[in-house]
Parts: sequence; structure tokens; C-alpha cells
Amino acid sequence: MKKMKQIPIKNIAFLRRLDALAESLYRYPHTAEGLPKPDLTYATLREYQTDDSFVGYPKEHNYTDYAGPVPIRKTPIQPSTDSSFRQMKMWFLRGFLAGIEGAESDKWYYDTLTVQAPDKGFTGWHNSKNKPHHSLRFINNGGRGYSIAVRNGRVTKIPDQFRGKGFGQGTIGAGNWTVIRNMFDGETWFADKNQGAKGRFVVDMAIPIERGAKMDAVEKCITSFA
Repeated sequence: MKKMKQIPIKNIAFLRRLDALAESLYRYPHTAEGLPKPDLTYATLREYQTDDSFVGYPKEHNYTDYAGPVPIRKTPIQPSTDSSFRQMKMWFLRGFLAGIEGAESDKWYYDTLTVQAPDKGFTGWHNSKNKPHHSLRFINNGGRGYSIAVRNGRVTKIPDQFRGKGFGQGTIGAGNWTVIRNMFDGETWFADKNQGAKGRFVVDMAIPIERGAKMDAVEKCITSFA
């Protein structure tokens, strides 16, 4: 699987876990930056593609990434929000580590976990050549947004899907989630942007490139009725 593709969620139990993680981060007192301004132009992409010093990470983005350790706030806005988000984050990851048949592995990790700010939240062009991996990106957005990939000159663009109203910034329910599977081996360039008036939740689950069969098992799980 090399080309970026969208896949459906049909597994209700998995969907509930996803909803719980998103809701906990929407309620967490997260912050976002207004700068840098989004730059997803093809001119910038060509510049990065010809830059031998480009490491692989996105050079530009304007959000706080909670993929790593979550700091304990001394004076949280709501005392329950700190522990709730940390617990949901650990709980969701455990499902990948040992809770999906055929996907069990201690190599799963959060590549991205964030809420992109309304209108201007974005991830700049990158190809992750520093850390080749398979990616499963879950997006919840109460408005417009998109993900875009360029591989061998071919462009794939997937808009965020949104139906109805629900909790927090975005909405619950399978019809309000966009799930994108991708492979980063240095040849795929990726970027995404929030164009809506609400925050855009993003969680990107990743596993090393040589463990593609584990990603196949996850896709089978979430696209099967259960």
C-alpha cells in the first residue's frame, strides 16, 4: 500500500474508543499558535524536494503536539481534565499494542496527537524520511479541512467529512470521522490543514515500515462490523 487512501470505520467498539480520546483532548486546556501562517503551496513543496538537507520532519506547523508525555498542570482549568486525557491517551494506545487481533506489537506509537486551531491550523509538507513508517490518521472536524499527499508526481487530496452536530469541537459518529492510511518511505510528501471555524482533532498512529502486516490487521478490524 503506497498511495494514500481513505478507509471507513464500521467497528462500533473501536469508534467509541476514538470518540473518548477526541473528547478528552477537546476538553483539555490545550493551546495553539497563530504563526507560522499555513504554506501548503506546490512551490514550497518543490523547494523541499530539492533540498538535500531536508530531514523529514515538517519544517512548519502551528499546534501543540501531545504525542509525547503530557505535562501535569499545577492549576488545571478543571481538575478532572488532566487525568482524563492522560488516561484516555494510554487506553487508546494499549488497544493497538495488544487489543487488536493480528496487530499486537510494542512498536506502535503516536506520531501526532493534537487539535489544530480553527481556520489556520496546519501541518506543513514533510516526507518522514527520517523515520519510515505506516500511518493511520484519524481526523475529527466540525467544519472543512483536507489532507494532501504527493507521490511520484501524483496528487491525492482527501477532504474532511462532516455530518451533523455533536460533542466538543467536532462530532461523534462514524460519518464524522475521516480515516486516512498512508505509507511514508521518503517518497510520499504529506500536508494537511483546518479550514473550518472549529478545532480539528488529529491522532496519527504509526508503526515501522517493515511491519505493514500489523497495519493490515488494524484496517481489517476497524472496517469490519463489530
